[in-house]
Amino acid sequence: MYIIILAKGLFPTKRFPLTLLSEADRVVCCDGAFKNYFHWWKEAECGKARQVAVVGDGDSLDTAVLDEARRAGLDVVRKVVSEQESNDLSKALHYAVSQAREKPDGRGLWVDILGATGLREDHTLGNISLLAYYATEFPNIELRMVTDYGIFRPVLGRRSFDSYRGEQVSIFSLTPNVAVSVNGLRYPIENRCLNWLWEGTLNESLGDRFEVSGGTLVVYQKM
Repeated sequence: MYIIILAKGLFPTKRFPLTLLSEADRVVCCDGAFKNYFHWWKEAECGKARQVAVVGDGDSLDTAVLDEARRAGLDVVRKVVSEQESNDLSKALHYAVSQAREKPDGRGLWVDILGATGLREDHTLGNISLLAYYATEFPNIELRMVTDYGIFRPVLGRRSFDSYRGEQVSIFSLTPNVAVSVNGLRYPIENRCLNWLWEGTLNESLGDRFEVSGGTLVVYQKM
């Protein structure tokens, strides 16, 4: 099952993330993101995911928009999660995973997160770090965070990436006490701890694949 989670950051404008949004089996919106999704869906007249879930604590959901969307033909499921120990993005992901487990289709679960950056820098940093946390919590899910400009992917231990010569790549270590190594990038990193977030940034792919290994990492590939 392929699920899009739409957060309340900048709504995507580029073709690639919007194509993903239109092709998803299901869309799960954080509370405040539903209004943007509905306006896009209505104007684009596309998107096969006619059942949309809205998940969060309910504090930023415009119920008038919810009613309008239902009248327009969207099958909207509202899930209120009142606990305040996690943010709406985490609540949306847990809901998506629970739904996929209840109705498995044999294809595994792929989740792309859109709208998780922009508007507030603190939310952006928090959401990127959450991507690595989600990977430890749900290791069997293929998980990405897609923006208008690139893709973030979590790495637990070791991972290879499809690439192309000259692709811009950055590596962020969430476990700075664990040494990191790369293969296939222009600037070598060999068994080195990345103590600061900037230390693994602004690298470049040398070919059609590269590999990174270390602890808990987030790898960014610029589109």
